[in-house]
Amino acid sequence: MPDAAVPESSAQARSASLAAHPYRRGTHLSLGILLGGAGLVSGATVGLVAGNWLAGCAGFPCWNSAGLAFSLGVGSSIGAASGVYLSGRWLQGEGRFGYTLLGAAIGALPSALLVSSNSPGMATIGVLNLVVTPILGSFVGYRLSHSSTVRARARELSRQVVVVPSFARTREGSLVGGLAGRF
Repeated sequence: MPDAAVPESSAQARSASLAAHPYRRGTHLSLGILLGGAGLVSGATVGLVAGNWLAGCAGFPCWNSAGLAFSLGVGSSIGAASGVYLSGRWLQGEGRFGYTLLGAAIGALPSALLVSSNSPGMATIGVLNLVVTPILGSFVGYRLSHSSTVRARARELSRQVVVVPSFARTREGSLVGGLAGRF
């Protein structure tokens, strides 16, 4: 008599599927830097144009402007977060875009405010930081939300009841049946 197939629960099927294609941080780091950098450049360019327009500057670029700093920070944040998030999702990560964007904004906005400084040295430091901090913040936000999602799913799986039929023979040779599992 062939063994009866026990159907997998949907949670077990998802767990097996995720185990077959794990999220790899190293690959995400390299691909995220590439896509995040491209997004940062695109977003910063749009932010620079929008900031000059908001500030009403005739020249390009218009320094020492809070409107320019804000739009440059927002554009850089959205661009970097988009690249890091999309590369993470493509690699089957489970981070959230909101947290990725929050991390990018925390990294970008202070650096962008340095760009609006009256001191040329501080503005240079702001530009250099603006190249690094939004991408770094995006990775931190994505990774924290990814870890939180994975831990929550593991807790959910551990709370599920798993029951399987169990049969055994006693010393006298009679058959005993029941249920065994995790409750």
